[in-house]
Amino acid sequence: MKYMPLPAGMREPCAAPGRLVEMTYPTQTYDDAHTPLTKRALVYLPHGYDATPGRRYPVLYLMHGGGGDENEVFGGLEGKTALKNVLDNAIACGHAAPFIVVAPTYTVKGMEAARQSIEVAVKLTHRFPTELVNDVIPAVDAAFRTVPDRRARAFSGFSMGAETTWSVASDALTHVWCVAPLSGDYWAVALKGGADFPEETVDALLNRIARQPVNPVDCRILAFTGDKDIACSAMQTMVQSLTRRNVFPLNDAPADGCLTWCLKPDGWHTYDDCWEYLWLAIPHLWG
Repeated sequence: MKYMPLPAGMREPCAAPGRLVEMTYPTQTYDDAHTPLTKRALVYLPHGYDATPGRRYPVLYLMHGGGGDENEVFGGLEGKTALKNVLDNAIACGHAAPFIVVAPTYTVKGMEAARQSIEVAVKLTHRFPTELVNDVIPAVDAAFRTVPDRRARAFSGFSMGAETTWSVASDALTHVWCVAPLSGDYWAVALKGGADFPEETVDALLNRIARQPVNPVDCRILAFTGDKDIACSAMQTMVQSLTRRNVFPLNDAPADGCLTWCLKPDGWHTYDDCWEYLWLAIPHLWG
């Protein structure tokens, strides 16, 4: 996919804004203790959601990066980051049909060390697909007017959220149709596995996908990063290895069953760059 910059004014407040709400849902630690938990997520509802009670919406699940929580991508209920404005403007200008965004967190109470420890965070990102399937998606479908179908669900995330996104691809494609990792590789084999063990990492990913009752032709992968991003080398090496397997053929135009790769010139490891990636991805997130 050719990189295109975010159009002027898309980070500015929109005349037809959506709104941010919070939700809570019951879950557990998904470790040996199976400790019950109540977790929180922020939810973006598009402009017109309340005025059109008969309409249902596709959902993008969007995971934060390392050290963050459910408040990070939106900047809390106040919407302090540019993301909400970008979504509002994308819908208002017709770049995308209205959709819902859910911002959860992989962090759980009692494991706050995940904010500082990559090793702890990876344990939680690898458990999150189970939480997504068992708890998050059912709670969202019950609380909001979603389209309750995997082809109307996408998952994306930045940095450690991208690692979560690859984990969702490995374990939850029966519930999510499109995955869009932003500036991060898959750490199933080792930390920075995409750089140091690309073939083994891709083996792990494809083997786990093969165990799911889903055809890769009925999926989509959209991968983004910048050429100055700290994750670029690892992600690019992993994508090259994945492309050689031809399970998800590389395709500049997003299509069913393909891998689309986008590299931003002078792109860094920042959320501002992520908003541009999401802008490019939004029209292609659902089937």
